[in-house]
Order: sequence, then C-alpha cells, then structure tokens
Amino acid sequence: MADVRTLHWYESAADNQSIAANGWRFQVAKSVATANAAPTFNVVWQSQGVAPATDISWKVQYALNWTAAVPANGVKVSVGGTWQRCNKGETYDLNEQGYWVPSASPAGPDGAGWLNIGSINYSYPGVLGIHIIVGVMNNETGRYEPIFIDQSVLPEGSSAKYQPLETVSWWLEANDLTGQVFHSTKSRATTYDFTNPSNPVTGAFEWSTSFIMLGGKWVIAPGPVPQALRAPPRSAKLPFLSIGGEPPVLLELDLGSWLVSFAVPLTAAALGAAATALYNKLKSLFKELKVEVVGSDGTKLKITYKAGTAPGTLEYLGFPAGSPGPATTIDSALKDLQKSNTIPQKESWTITATAALEGANGSPPNSQAETKANGASNGNSNGYGYGSAPTEQGSNTFVASYQPKSPFLQQSYNQSTIST
Repeated sequence: MADVRTLHWYESAADNQSIAANGWRFQVAKSVATANAAPTFNVVWQSQGVAPATDISWKVQYALNWTAAVPANGVKVSVGGTWQRCNKGETYDLNEQGYWVPSASPAGPDGAGWLNIGSINYSYPGVLGIHIIVGVMNNETGRYEPIFIDQSVLPEGSSAKYQPLETVSWWLEANDLTGQVFHSTKSRATTYDFTNPSNPVTGAFEWSTSFIMLGGKWVIAPGPVPQALRAPPRSAKLPFLSIGGEPPVLLELDLGSWLVSFAVPLTAAALGAAATALYNKLKSLFKELKVEVVGSDGTKLKITYKAGTAPGTLEYLGFPAGSPGPATTIDSALKDLQKSNTIPQKESWTITATAALEGANGSPPNSQAETKANGASNGNSNGYGYGSAPTEQGSNTFVASYQPKSPFLQQSYNQSTIST
C-alpha cells in the first residue's frame, strides 16, 4: 500500500547472541523538519528486542499533540493534550482549553506539505509556553506515537509548521528507549529515505535490514525477509558513533540458479559442448558450479552454484547494488563463446533467474528485471539500477533477474526483456 512503509529487521542467530549479550535493542527514529531548522531526529519512535525477524510498519499519516515541558535526554515524552490527525497542508489552532480545532486562518501556498498550526490560544499554568509533538500512525496498533518534540517554547499567540519526512534512522542500543528524547546514539547508526517505492513495478514500500557484526556495517535491500536465510558469524562489539552515521550498504541477491534459453535450438552435441565450455568459463567465478542441459528441445542450460564468498564479508551477504551481477557475468561468458564459434554467431538467448530461495510466504519468488549490461548499471537515483539499460550494436537480448543480492533479502518482481 502506498500509504504504508515497512522495515524488517533481521539478524542471524550468532549475531543475535552477541546483541543479546550486550543488552542491545533495535532503536528506530523518524525525522521531522521545522520551518526554521533542518530535519531532526530527537525521539526514539520504537525500541524492539532481539528476535529472528521484526517488522516495523507505519502509515504515512501524522498527528499533532503538545506537552507543557520538554523532557530531559533519556526521559519519555508525555503528551498533554489529545492527538489531532493533520494531513499535510491542513491547519489547526489550539483553543483556550487546549483542544485542537480547525484553524480560522488556513495556511497559504507556503503551508503545502506541512502540518500547520495557525494560532496557539492556550496558556498552560506555570510555563512560558507549550511544546508541539508530532506523531505517526503505528500500522500494527492503529495508534499515534510520538516521533518528534519541538524544543522551542511556543507562547500564546504563536504559530508553527512541521514537515514529517520518510527518512528513518536506526541503531542498536541498550534498554527500551521507546518514546524517549535523545541527542545522540551509543552505537553505529544508519539513515535511509523511505519516500520512494522499494519496488517500482508493484509500488511496494518494504525494506529489510541487518547489521554485519564483522565489519560493523548495516545493510539494506528492498523486499521482505525470506524463510531461507544465511548470515555471518558473530564478532566484536559495535563501534560508537553518533546519530546520522554512514548510510546502509545497498545489496543485491544472487539466487545461485539461472536458466539460459537459446532462441534457435542447438544439436545435442552442440548444446553439450556449450555447457562444458560455459562451465570452464565460469568455474573460477562461482562456487560449486554446475552447468546442465535441461529438456530435449536443445534450447536450455541450467546454471547452479553456491552464492556468496567468505563468511562474515559483504560478499557473503550480497554485493553492493550497481556492481556486476551474475546475469551480466553469464551473459559475458556466452558472448565469449559466441566469438570463439562454440555458440553460433547468429544465436541469441535469454537469462532468467530460477527460484533458488523460497519467498517470505513459502512460495517461490518471481524475478525482477535486472537492468545491467556488461558490468554497467544504469538506473535511477535510488541505487537499485531501475530503468532502461545501455545497448550495443550486434548485441543479444536477455532477461535477467535483479534481486537484492543478500541471502536474507528477497523481492518478487515481474520479468521484462532488455537489450544488451
């Protein structure tokens, strides 16, 4: 759903053992911008304990509230009024009794995209003014929960505006910090923008993340956590780093199973020779490689191997988005065989991923079109390589499957044909 965002947190059993030993929990914060300041994280929205997989979901639906005092760092926010849903562009006033009412002075064009407060007509006894709280709808509970507190005092007669953003930060830290004010984190934090769909084909807004203890890096890829999982071993404690740390590493999944389909059937002898030659080309690049003839129509070769490299490395979990993928590597090997006449010069082929891993619901995943050619990636700004791929003269046409290349992340996408 376009109005729902979901973040799945997954850790391996070994890493979770280290996380639990340190007393860490998964802390999540959402950012809000004010008219006079940059986007700010200052309230822990959710704090979740250790589990094999944890789902955190919110609706792009926000509300206003207030409190009479800003709690100290590490103290939970306590609201003083009632939640008032406020869509971006709408304006509410706080009346003399501290209740929200539609504003008598709606915001102009400069209020579009903001939660607007036209006038504060309320004076809380004993303080100079109130502090506005912005909340988000928890998709699991259906309740609004604080994600931001304005530390500026707003006296009677003042106005303000706030812009909730879909930029989210998360980290590991001890204790249940739900709703607490914070100024810095005590472990390595990462930040990611959830504004755009994780899957442009389906319009889904769903990501999965995990922390690699060995190396101290967060990884993220689009899609839910599948049932078939691998992960690195436990390692040292996390380094200390304040909020706004390095961005997560975007990963692609290598399913380890691909099907090459030739457009023009080959003889049994020619197909066998192609399988042997392709194996020799790829055996140094893929672990436990097998290249097999499939069926009797002379058109299909199945390539299977063990994905990843050394345990505890990024290459074991996956590879950064934009690097040459397995379909590109297979296609390049086939082109070399074509140049040596092992495969006829006029032959063309498709390369399609097969379901080596089951999806999160236990069903085989579909494949997503991979827009990569000859080791290049041509995509949009989200780093996932969507968009049309470059073309070459005399090239072959193939269907490649782009998947988040982490073994713990997998997404379903429709296939499409691209030219290389």
